[in-house]
Amino acid sequence: MNYENILYEKDSHIVNITLNRPKRLNAINPPTQVELWHALNYFQNDKDAWVCILSGSGDRAFCAGADLRWRSENPGKKFPFEIDRYQANPTGPGPMGTLPTEIWKPIIAAVHGYAIGGGMEVTMQCDVVIASEDALFGLPEVKNAGSFPPSGVLRLPRQIPFKVSLWMLMSGEFMPAQYMHQIGYVNQVVKREELKSTALKYAEILCANPPIGVQTAKEVAIRSLDLPIDHPPTGWQYLWNGLTTKMNNSEDANESRQAWLEKRKPNYKNR
Repeated sequence: MNYENILYEKDSHIVNITLNRPKRLNAINPPTQVELWHALNYFQNDKDAWVCILSGSGDRAFCAGADLRWRSENPGKKFPFEIDRYQANPTGPGPMGTLPTEIWKPIIAAVHGYAIGGGMEVTMQCDVVIASEDALFGLPEVKNAGSFPPSGVLRLPRQIPFKVSLWMLMSGEFMPAQYMHQIGYVNQVVKREELKSTALKYAEILCANPPIGVQTAKEVAIRSLDLPIDHPPTGWQYLWNGLTTKMNNSEDANESRQAWLEKRKPNYKNR
């Protein structure tokens, strides 16, 4: 895949998507938002792609959020998805830093340097976050624009302790990788030179499992977050009976069971 602002590479079942605007600290402008949206949808629709690693190029940042300078360089230029930046758009790019919804394939963020503003919002939508020791996470919108991150204000309190999320939203302060690991936002902190290889190890672990099982586990976990689990669990029953039945009846599930019985390595086909 050829893009102007990102790199898209595939190796076996693993896709690497790299934000490739290092001179702008991989900040996201509207063209980049469109490319990222289409790249992730391409990944989603590729049955042979099972895991995505999302990273940033250069030495200084994973992503420094929205590219504010682009707006001054392109006065009056608007993309369709910018008309109402707070309106959800299920069929096209949403507000800066939002990823397509309902991608049930796992996405791993490999974060170095700054992951701030829309950059941190991107990591909120990933399933695993691996960070280098120099990584910094923050939502500086209240400082820079007297505002708040439109999707981050909803997502962050669901992913870290409430008072920590409020502090980050209200203060705009940056938090180091080790602290974000301590509160459970980052899965692992590694040396910068080990970032890519560690993210790859996580991807390989996921690829060793049946992809339908991995995707179903993610989908059920996310869809059931706001459902009651006490009686009568009608929403839970819908998810369990529909999604897990499809998973348990899949070719991959049968292959998993057969491989275990025959003491051999399974051969999954994502069906």
